Amino acid sequence: MIDFGYIDIHSHTLWGMDDGASSIESSVELCRLAHETGTDILFLTPHIVHWEDASALYDAREERARYLQNILNNEGRDLRLVKGFEILCDDDIFDIKYFAPYTLGESDYILIEFDFFRTTEDDVSAWCDYLINNGLVPVIAHPERYEFVKNDIGVIDRLSDKGCLFQINAGSPVGAFGEVECDVALRMLFNGYVDFIGSDAHDLRWRTTDIDMFIRDYPEDLEDLLYIALRENPEKLLNNEEIVPERLGFLADY
Repeated sequence: MIDFGYIDIHSHTLWGMDDGASSIESSVELCRLAHETGTDILFLTPHIVHWEDASALYDAREERARYLQNILNNEGRDLRLVKGFEILCDDDIFDIKYFAPYTLGESDYILIEFDFFRTTEDDVSAWCDYLINNGLVPVIAHPERYEFVKNDIGVIDRLSDKGCLFQINAGSPVGAFGEVECDVALRMLFNGYVDFIGSDAHDLRWRTTDIDMFIRDYPEDLEDLLYIALRENPEKLLNNEEIVPERLGFLADY
C-alpha cells in the first residue's frame, strides 16, 4: 500500500517544447492527472537535442512553467512544478562548460539520455566522466531501453561504480516498452539499481503522468524500494543533498 506522494523527476509536460504535450490544454490535463493520481511534485524536463537551441529552450521553459504553475494555483491544486531538462548526450557535450541552467531543480544532478541504438558503453563512460569532472551527478534516463544495456546488463554495475544514478520509466517493469526492457527494469529494481522512477510522460493516451497506474501492478514487497525511488531520493535531489545508493546485488551475475 503506497501512502506517500510521488515526486516525478522526468516528464515532457510543457507544451510545444519537444515531442511531448502539444498544447496548453494538454499540459494542464497532464498536470491534473498527475495530481489526481498521487504526484505532489512534477519536474518539467523538455529535451535538449542540439546545444545551439539550449538558450532559447531555457527562456521558453521559464515562461511556460510560470504560466502553467499559475493555472494550477488558481485551480487550488497543490502540485509543485520544478524545472529541468533531459539532455541528449553526444560528443558536443565536451564543448559545454556551463551546465547550471540545465540541471534538475538547480541542483548538481543532471538528467541525460542517449541514442537508443548507436550509443556504446565507451561513449557513455566518457560523457559521464566529463560531467562528473564538472561537479555534476549524471542521472541516466530510462537505461532499460538502450541496446548497449540490453546486450550487457553488467554495464549498469560499471556506470554505478563511476557515480551514475538511474531513472527507469514507470511503465517498464510492467512491459510497456517491451519484454527485454521489462526484464532489465525488474532486475534493476530488485537489486537496488533504481534510484528514481519517472513517468517520462509525453501525452494523455499511452505515456501519461499517471505513475500509480503502473506501480500498482508491480511485484509485491517493493514498497521500501519504491519509497526510495519516488520520494526519498527525489527529495534529496531537490535539496541538492548527496544520494548514496545501496546496491543489493550485482547485475552482471545474471
